[in-house]
Amino acid sequence: MNRSTQKEILELSEVSEGRVDQVYRQLTRIHRFLGDTRSVMSALRRDPLPIRRVMDIGCASGGVLLDIRHKLRVEVVGVDIRPPRAAAMPFPIWRADAIRDQLPQADVAFSMYLGHHLSEEDLVNLIRNVGRFCRRFILLDLVRHPLPLGLFRAFLAPFVCPIVLADGQTSIRRSFTRTEVTRIVSRALAGSNAVFRYSAGPLYVRQMVDISYTQEREMESHCKPF
Repeated sequence: MNRSTQKEILELSEVSEGRVDQVYRQLTRIHRFLGDTRSVMSALRRDPLPIRRVMDIGCASGGVLLDIRHKLRVEVVGVDIRPPRAAAMPFPIWRADAIRDQLPQADVAFSMYLGHHLSEEDLVNLIRNVGRFCRRFILLDLVRHPLPLGLFRAFLAPFVCPIVLADGQTSIRRSFTRTEVTRIVSRALAGSNAVFRYSAGPLYVRQMVDISYTQEREMESHCKPF
């Protein structure tokens, strides 16, 4: 399956704020249902150092951050290039381009379903830029593979709105494979002391790259369910 460059509906400016807010609420529920939010929180709980502040890169309306704030009792901050005006959350959401702009300081940053929106070059620059403002970066995204595409059509399509239905399939086609992701991350971290772990979810429903910008010894990249 070749990587698609088709734009998603939510990337088009003519989508109303009300509709965008509706879609993001549904996506937050999908993240909970599929275990995406739980996977990020589990990774945060395994951090060997205290976590005081967590940053969500590409946070949209901040629904996932709200769950993390409630469950982990940490300070949170969101970053998005186009945060919805309708969002009203008990934490700040910065308007910034995380590929190149200054970001708020945090102990750990994560992004969920952001990487597939970027070119390889932009993903390299995102990884490098985030490392200037935190010590760890967790990237969770889809996998470009026929299996998750088929599962999405069979099990989620009947229950989601038309925008989520269309964009979900486009997102899978735009995503990176494991080989592509590990190559991109290795390139982004080349010449630094940063290291990373790669993990894939069952049935390729998700993949996660966990980057530490500060460790001196090399971790082995591996693939296992989470």
